[in-house]
Amino acid sequence: MAKMDHIVEQVLAKIRQREHQSYEVDYSSEESVPDKSVYTDYANVTIDNVTIPLLANIYRLNLNDPWTKWVLQGISFQVNFTFQISSSMVNFIPKKMLLDWPVSFVVDQKRSVTAFYQKAISRSDLAILPDKSIIVVTPNQKITDEAKQISQLKQMIIQMRSDGNCIWHE
Repeated sequence: MAKMDHIVEQVLAKIRQREHQSYEVDYSSEESVPDKSVYTDYANVTIDNVTIPLLANIYRLNLNDPWTKWVLQGISFQVNFTFQISSSMVNFIPKKMLLDWPVSFVVDQKRSVTAFYQKAISRSDLAILPDKSIIVVTPNQKITDEAKQISQLKQMIIQMRSDGNCIWHE
């Protein structure tokens, strides 16, 4: 029994260690994907230089793309993915991906991109977000006056989207 307890303790120690470990990789369609061992060693993975074609492939679940397969497999291992994008790419992120996918989007390595389900976005919704966040809203969503004040204090960018979809997803 003591041997089994020792093994269990080792596994739990590995899991606790993994939770605090981060891995960063540059995306390149020319390069091969990182090894699958990344999933077992790192709970947090940042992909730099994410492109619009990569986003489209992941969103459409294009399993012919090796990076899409790698990201989807990582999600099944409960890896927390952060996609580093440029500010001009925000309109290319499908709102469903912002709301429902277990990935985060960050612009210029510091501004998180967020969207909300509810029709009224309140002060408390924005207060918990990091300063300088980018908030994607649609015309059918209202930002309360208090939320507008908080967004100014926290130097947030409110990005109005003409509809719920991104530019390429109709």
